[in-house]
Amino acid sequence: MAPMADKTELLQLKKEIERHNKLYHEQDNPEISDAEYDALYQRLKELENILGADQDSPTQQVGAPSSRKFEKHNHLKPMLSLSNVFSDDDFYKFEERVLKRLNTDKTTFSVEPKFDGIGISLTYENGKLTKAVTRGDGETGEVVTDNIKTIVKVPHVIEHSSPKTIEIRGEVFFRLDDFSNINSKLEADNLKTFVSPRNAAAGTLRNLDIEIVKQRPLDIFFYGIGGHSDDANYKSYEEFVNFLKKNNFPVCDLISFGNAEHVVGSVAKILSSREDLDYEIDGAVVKVNDFLHQQKLGFVSKAPRWAVAWKFPASEKYSKVTDILFSVGRTGIVTPYATIEPVLISGANISNVTLHNMDELSRLDIKVNDTVLVKRAGDVIPQITKVNADVRDGSETEVNIPNQCPSCGNTLKTEGPFMKCDAGMSCPAQLLGYFEHFVSRKAMNIDGLGYKINESLINLGFVSQVADLFKLRQHESKLKSLEGFGEKSIDNLFTSIEAATNPTLEVFINSLGIPEVGESTAAALARHFKSFDVLRSASFDELMGIDSIGDVVANKILNFFKSDPIGIDALLEVLEVQNFQLGDLDHLDGLKIVITGSFDEYSREELKDLIKERGGIPSSGVSSNTNYVILGENPGSKHKKALDLGIEIITEENIKPFLKI
Repeated sequence: MAPMADKTELLQLKKEIERHNKLYHEQDNPEISDAEYDALYQRLKELENILGADQDSPTQQVGAPSSRKFEKHNHLKPMLSLSNVFSDDDFYKFEERVLKRLNTDKTTFSVEPKFDGIGISLTYENGKLTKAVTRGDGETGEVVTDNIKTIVKVPHVIEHSSPKTIEIRGEVFFRLDDFSNINSKLEADNLKTFVSPRNAAAGTLRNLDIEIVKQRPLDIFFYGIGGHSDDANYKSYEEFVNFLKKNNFPVCDLISFGNAEHVVGSVAKILSSREDLDYEIDGAVVKVNDFLHQQKLGFVSKAPRWAVAWKFPASEKYSKVTDILFSVGRTGIVTPYATIEPVLISGANISNVTLHNMDELSRLDIKVNDTVLVKRAGDVIPQITKVNADVRDGSETEVNIPNQCPSCGNTLKTEGPFMKCDAGMSCPAQLLGYFEHFVSRKAMNIDGLGYKINESLINLGFVSQVADLFKLRQHESKLKSLEGFGEKSIDNLFTSIEAATNPTLEVFINSLGIPEVGESTAAALARHFKSFDVLRSASFDELMGIDSIGDVVANKILNFFKSDPIGIDALLEVLEVQNFQLGDLDHLDGLKIVITGSFDEYSREELKDLIKERGGIPSSGVSSNTNYVILGENPGSKHKKALDLGIEIITEENIKPFLKI
């Protein structure tokens, strides 16, 4: 049975995935593996299928924009993500969809490992390598041509049958022995080591010092074609691979071609060879071989319909628990977590593992110095799946469960499986957590306030409530004299703070961090109440008048305004919150719209976002209160119910005029 949908979990997952995206794409310093990230991502998609997805959700984006100082360049053809399958059944369902769309009973697939490296696109013009561009956000990457040319296996010239223009895609990585040697040298020089081979490849490929890049033996496999001129007329992926081999582009020798049964067998073979390979993989990639078939299948959302990533099961290893500690979150929930002896699982070092709540602590019967099995899979990962009680030797000690808050010393209360500190913003950990939320990109979007700076501002006493952020100029001279606070960065911070003093109503509501109120609910509240004063004085019945709000959320909002843990009045003294106003594309204001069936040009999530942008309310069920039903292929019972109720139907060909696209 799937876990229940919970708005709080959805919001936490979004924030966590955004953090990992930034670590992965911008800082080349991932904390988790692809398997762990995929599990988080899949859970978020499950929740969004039930609760709805915002347009700026990580599931609606490809990759993440980069912030390094390389020249930017647009790919001739986007470098897209792949949808995932995890089992034979998943793959056969994919094959069924492919054959149905192609109106045929068979097709050929390619199978090859999914490399855990950095995507790259090489452009050749008249046979010469002219540009190498990182994947970036899928549309735009960074030019790293000089760095790529340090890889001896990369051909600088296409000798045979070169098209006028062609983008050739590949994956940059480190062999495991080379990765180990790089870290050994860094450690000997007292420098920070890399977490994983992928982390090392990313950091090296995008290093601005070409001499450092030359010292590190980057490797590469090629596997795809991007944009190209008309004379690049390959009929299949197999034909393109032969072109690559003929021109000495390194291609993985595990690639093969065949029918669906061949795919299943080949994936099993690749999985069984995983531990013997001298490079990291986290799955296999399966593609429809025929390029005309690929063209006919097309794309859905941000992924092609003709390819999938077959993700492998997460690895698991034993480790020792060195301590059980407790962290305090923004809402005061105290979460136990285990520190463990660092263990490398599929390329990532794991040293901290959440234990979720007191029930999980009890279920595991875990002790300090226990031997535990650590697995990177599930809804929240990494996780400890079991304790190996058979190897206990008497050195284990019981967990010291605190009665006082680890951050402020306040007496903890018990709420179901959770411990909670109710000290609010007088608790440093809660203040920091709230401060992190308030300044985040999805809230007030104040640049220049990373975790360490936020922590310093609180520890130095410059910020005791969030309104103090807008009074930081009085500490300008002190800030600029502190280590880590450069004059330019402080000036930029002040500029960003000043730009945030006139937020829209929905941004302000979301920034408040009201429990259970995220971006979608904040937008609904802003649209309904139009001003913050009206919202703040709303009754339970008035809140319940909004379709997307139930009694739990309504009570959370009422309790928040009653307790006022953040000092709203102080905030309103330094901010000028805009009242809600309809825009040019708010012609669906307040209309309830149901989406049913599938669509060629849009995903259901994209349609929901377009409706919300125009003021409409995407609804899950058809009722007498429904204003419109957008109808796709295979709509099911909702279509009949809409007809019975006389609700106006919007077919796919009428979507653009209906939404004013």
